[in-house]
Amino acid sequence: MKGVLRIPVWAVLGGLLMCAANPEPGMTIRLAVPKQVAAQAAARAAGDASSPPPVLMLEDLEVGNGEGLTIRVLGPAEPGSSGSRPVLAVSATVGSPQKVPAAPVQHLTLAVPLNEKASRLLKGKSEITLTLEVEDSPGRTLKLKRAYFHIGEPSKPSSPH
Repeated sequence: MKGVLRIPVWAVLGGLLMCAANPEPGMTIRLAVPKQVAAQAAARAAGDASSPPPVLMLEDLEVGNGEGLTIRVLGPAEPGSSGSRPVLAVSATVGSPQKVPAAPVQHLTLAVPLNEKASRLLKGKSEITLTLEVEDSPGRTLKLKRAYFHIGEPSKPSSPH
C-alpha cells in the first residue's frame, strides 16, 4: 500500500519541481495605443504601404556589458486558440547571452518595429497587452523604465537628386 501512495506523491513533487524550474516566461505589459498609431496600423492593415509600421520603444532597457539579448514580442492569445500568442516582432542586440547582466550594466532605448500581424491587432485599439520574452538566456529577466509606442510620421517619397 505504501508503494502505491508514493507514486502520486512523486508525480506531484516532480510536477512542482518542473513548474519551479520553468517559471512563466516573459514580462507582460499593458500599453496605451495612441490614436495616431491605431490609425496608421489600420491604414497599413488595409494595404497602405506608405503608412509606417507600429514601433514599440523599450526605454532604459538594462543590458549587460557585451550582452546579446534577443527579445520576442508576443500579442494577446487569439480567440479560439489554445493559448498560443502571435509573434509580433523579434529584436536583438549583438553579443553573448547572459543570465544576469554583466557589469558595467548599460541602459539603452531599443526601437522594435512590429510586423503586419501587429498592424491588424492595433487597428482601432486604445490599449493592448503584450508579452516580452527573452530567447536563449534561461532565467534572464528584463528590466526597463517603460515601454510605449513611437508616434511615427507617414513616410514621404524621397525626391530624386
